[in-house]
Amino acid sequence: MRKINVLLLTLLFLVFTGCEDKKPDGNTIPVENTTEVFTSTDGGKDNTNRFRLQQNNKQETTSDTAQETSFFDTFTLHNMKNESYSTTVSNQKVTLKQNNQAIVLVTFFATWCPPCVADIAYMNDLKKSYQKDLFLAGVLVHDTITKERLRSFLAKHEIKYFVASGTENNDFASLVAKTLHLPKNFSIPLTVMYVEGNYFTHYEGCVPVEMIDYDIQQALKILK
Repeated sequence: MRKINVLLLTLLFLVFTGCEDKKPDGNTIPVENTTEVFTSTDGGKDNTNRFRLQQNNKQETTSDTAQETSFFDTFTLHNMKNESYSTTVSNQKVTLKQNNQAIVLVTFFATWCPPCVADIAYMNDLKKSYQKDLFLAGVLVHDTITKERLRSFLAKHEIKYFVASGTENNDFASLVAKTLHLPKNFSIPLTVMYVEGNYFTHYEGCVPVEMIDYDIQQALKILK
């Protein structure tokens, strides 16, 4: 009986050890759209270094192959009012030459996309709430809508922010998607936030407007 007990204990030990050593099968779902908050040792918020730390963490998570890839190009984004912005993409930095606002929110959308249309009202609210600090740009992608129909669409939804409808939109969207390591046929709406030109975070598909609002507030704290 004692020998049998020893044998059973040995088998149980081997079984549990094998479970602990089992490696992920590659199907683990990554966590997305999270905002990291760094605090100082004295309990106060360390706004000075938080953005730098956040960027370093994002860079560390990219693969070696991704780090070796360099992206650079300049585009001109036009709207229906003949306003334009010279926009430069340099890896994960995006700068609009004619813009002075520290936070830039770019949302890629299409008029035929119901979730994109549903987002418009929330984007209008964000534009109104952060008029002083936020530049919000809607970038129309893969949309063959005519100019006349687009004017009606903009008026119907009372869009209060800049909407780019030029011929360079698709190329601009494609390059931004590459900098985020997204597939060529990425889902829309795709919304990307930049702070002083630096990538801050992005949102794939529809997300609660409270999430974007929270991230804008965190960015404003960093800028103080």
